[in-house]
Amino acid sequence: METGSINGANNQGANIFATGRTKFSDNPFLQLLVTQLRSQSPLDPVKNNDMVMQMSQLSSMEQQRELNGNLLNLLQFQGALARLSGLTQGTAMLGKEVQYVADENGTKRTGKVESVSVSESGEIKLRIGGKEVPLSSVTSVKESKTQKKSANKTKSKK
Repeated sequence: METGSINGANNQGANIFATGRTKFSDNPFLQLLVTQLRSQSPLDPVKNNDMVMQMSQLSSMEQQRELNGNLLNLLQFQGALARLSGLTQGTAMLGKEVQYVADENGTKRTGKVESVSVSESGEIKLRIGGKEVPLSSVTSVKESKTQKKSANKTKSKK
């Protein structure tokens, strides 16, 4: 095992503690700990208990940082699942005739759902008669006239 001098360790300290996202220099606690070790007196070094306590605090802080990252990933995944669920609900309405609230006055209109999309904000939008309508504005869904005719033709053939 190769060891370097104290001066060599100072130059490479950043690489030893670097991870995929953070570097040693990003962590003020580590910088403080290294500064303390450098400036301690050889006749009165830091006590083992103090060093162990500082290292456990460092470990706890790193675990909290990793937990925060995992929670952010979970939130992103949950958002993706919510969009997928909304798209699934919207695709079930493709080709169906829906009634929706068209404006603030409560005017209701009907039309056939042509396509489904997700906006930047994550809201599910239905394209009805060339207009984007929020899924939340839909008040009723029924089979379109063309779907009823094809269903009746299928039944009569049997």
